[in-house]
Amino acid sequence: MPVGFVGLGLMGAAMADRLEKAGYRLAIYNRTKSKAQRFITRGAVWCDSPRAVAEQCDVVFTMISTPAVLEIVAKEIRAGLKQGGIHVDCSTVSPDVTRSLEQAYDRAGCHFLHAPVLGSVPQVVEGSLLFFVGGKDEPFRRVEPMLKTIGSTMWRFERVEQATTVKLICNSFIAGMIGVLTQALVFAKQAGIEQRAIVDIIGHSAMRAPMYETKGNQIIARNFTPRFFVEHLLKDVNLFIEAGKSIHAPVVLAEVIQRLFSRAIEMGLAQEDYSAVVKVLEEMTGTQNAKTSSRT
Repeated sequence: MPVGFVGLGLMGAAMADRLEKAGYRLAIYNRTKSKAQRFITRGAVWCDSPRAVAEQCDVVFTMISTPAVLEIVAKEIRAGLKQGGIHVDCSTVSPDVTRSLEQAYDRAGCHFLHAPVLGSVPQVVEGSLLFFVGGKDEPFRRVEPMLKTIGSTMWRFERVEQATTVKLICNSFIAGMIGVLTQALVFAKQAGIEQRAIVDIIGHSAMRAPMYETKGNQIIARNFTPRFFVEHLLKDVNLFIEAGKSIHAPVVLAEVIQRLFSRAIEMGLAQEDYSAVVKVLEEMTGTQNAKTSSRT
């Protein structure tokens, strides 16, 4: 039987590509059919709904943008899966949603695994994506070979909501790091220091991180081609804050980042790369300082 895939955005399409190249035949659905055309051309089975995908498959993967949309899609998949079928969701959503979905699938005689990922399109392409997989062992063992075609490393969690929470924690690092980086680069420019010097110094210190180097150089080059949309990272920050408050965990730094990204949305940056949040800080300066100095 084919493997189902619902949600062919930037990440979903890249993951479906990996499965296809590993020899899996696909049955697919995406809200915008044009995004699925290249898969159809290569022989994937197009389905008119998530339910139709599930009716043809024992395993269905999803990569969905929001918790609300996932709940709608999951209801259709659950209605189409045969007894013992598996829905593997890789989206970034809330722990409450994944816990509720697992319970609903149990009642229907099917399985739900939450397997959110860490990494972007380049990591999918090279097969180095990281997976956090929560749920029961038996369905996990059945889909493990598929996951290994997409990612290089997996962390297993007994409960689905634990995997969900780990993903939110990791994305809080992404949001925090871009906040610190953009603040530093704008600060440097205002002080007449060459921004590239800051990125260079970080790269030669214990603070070195690939993200600082990659995003720092892209910001300097004014390249905001999206790998991860501003609006999606704000959604994840909001989910992190909600989840933290529900268990009485302090989220004070995330609340600062939330305000920064909310302003980015107001500025019309929703569909730009999340590094475009630097424009919010640049707006706050009200001036442009052309003086620079460099490392010698």
